[in-house]
Amino acid sequence: MMTKATLLMAISLLPLMSGFTTPKNFDKTSPDLANAMESRNYALFSVAPASESSQDQEGAAEDIEDSHLVDNANSTSKFLRGLWELIARGNNMVRGESETVLFPDMESQFTSRYLNLVTAHLDGCKDVTDNFGVTTSLQPYIKDKRVKGFTVKSFRNPDKDPDSYEFDYDPFWDDGDDWNYEGVDDEDMPTDKYPEIVDKIPDDDDKIITISKAWVEKICSDMGICPFSKGAEEAGLPIGPVYYCIDRSTSLEDMYARYWAEVVRVEEQDQSELSTTLLVAPEFCMDQIEIFEQFSTTLTQPLSALDLEASIQLVFFHPNWSFRDGSAREGIGAAANYARRSPWPMINILRTSQVRAAQKGIPTGLVYKQNEKTLSGVGVDTLETCLRLRDWEAMKDVKVNRKEIEALRVARDFQNTGTIKVDDASFANDATPAANKVDGRQIEQGDLVNVVLEALSKRLGLETGSGGVGSTTYALSGPETSAAIMATDFLLKELNRVADDGPEEKSPNATTESHQAIVDDFEDPASGDGREDLVGEVVLNQTE
Repeated sequence: MMTKATLLMAISLLPLMSGFTTPKNFDKTSPDLANAMESRNYALFSVAPASESSQDQEGAAEDIEDSHLVDNANSTSKFLRGLWELIARGNNMVRGESETVLFPDMESQFTSRYLNLVTAHLDGCKDVTDNFGVTTSLQPYIKDKRVKGFTVKSFRNPDKDPDSYEFDYDPFWDDGDDWNYEGVDDEDMPTDKYPEIVDKIPDDDDKIITISKAWVEKICSDMGICPFSKGAEEAGLPIGPVYYCIDRSTSLEDMYARYWAEVVRVEEQDQSELSTTLLVAPEFCMDQIEIFEQFSTTLTQPLSALDLEASIQLVFFHPNWSFRDGSAREGIGAAANYARRSPWPMINILRTSQVRAAQKGIPTGLVYKQNEKTLSGVGVDTLETCLRLRDWEAMKDVKVNRKEIEALRVARDFQNTGTIKVDDASFANDATPAANKVDGRQIEQGDLVNVVLEALSKRLGLETGSGGVGSTTYALSGPETSAAIMATDFLLKELNRVADDGPEEKSPNATTESHQAIVDDFEDPASGDGREDLVGEVVLNQTE
């Protein structure tokens, strides 16, 4: 008899059992995933024969549970790796077949909230997967009113091709066989002026890695598209090895499983051994950019929801990638898209700690502007031709000078030393217009509150000195964003120190000139410019 608690648990997990998908023409097997799963250590026990007596039936039920695979995942990323490996194996099942995997070390985390968040991730994935949610379903395995694991079940008919569709005769349907093309000139038909791709997907993995590294070397490093890339082999803060892996999966289910396996690899290895991972998928959505974009969205969604954002960040590349930032991406502006256009679909798995450090040193907006300027100088025709030929020899002499471009010079110094010089906060040697510069003396002399206030006044449309709301707001330039972040971080650290240790004595031996300037800013009773409210808002937003 089902108890009320069991019924409530089943209702809360119903979304795991439902869903829909848009069929896509993907293959159903992945040797790469099979090899990866074979290397996993699952615990498999024998099955005891069932008995007719009730006591024997209870014992048989326990033995049946012992026959299930046991995954020793103890973190969200490991759990999702095991869960997607289970779902991927469902691709090869037929109607009536099922498999259950237990996650004993995750039971304490299987709260209603956690399972609802996992369900939301899976529901989003069903919109793009080929089989999951259509011919296979996932259900929670519940015992003693607790979720112990998950079961994948197949409803696939092996005698029916899922990609074949039969429709009744429709007299109003035009098959288009009798189209008359008379009068249509060939010159009116769209033509492709770029060379065809020869050997679009090489069979040799080593060749794919070689070409991928050549692309990273030229576009990401030589062109400065990634300020913290140091050639094809090293990148990051601090500098460490780049790990390249090739996966020839074609189904969404297999690719999800491989992706989470690589996330686990990044989390488990020290950054001195693996700084960042480039997962290259040459046979995955190669000509289906829309599906690839949907797929990438389903990977970024759970980062925040499942508290993975503190661990990893993602960047996606595709041969047909286009930015969706609202900017003009036609004509000369289209060159900026090649910052994300790669020979094959790729997923760059980054460490959040390194991304945060990079953002403090070089604002993301400044990197985008510099990349657009650099790529536009090369031009779409050269960039597309080299990409299709898989050969960047035509660009051998195109290489940015990191010493001349201030943002890249600061990035390289930051990469090598781990610190940003105070003098670099103003970007004095950059080509940024003088009106957008931030006076480095504000930071040197400790007037950090004013740096934050000026940034807020410009960004929120506040009239300087009055606290009123203006009619126009302005976006911060790269240098202004960098200075504001540095000032805010320093202020928060200093305020936390004061809260913990109390204010330092105002003596030359106890207080630096910069610290004294901060204290003076907050203790100025005649300021009357609304600083307290604004700074309080900044602190609140930072702590949230």
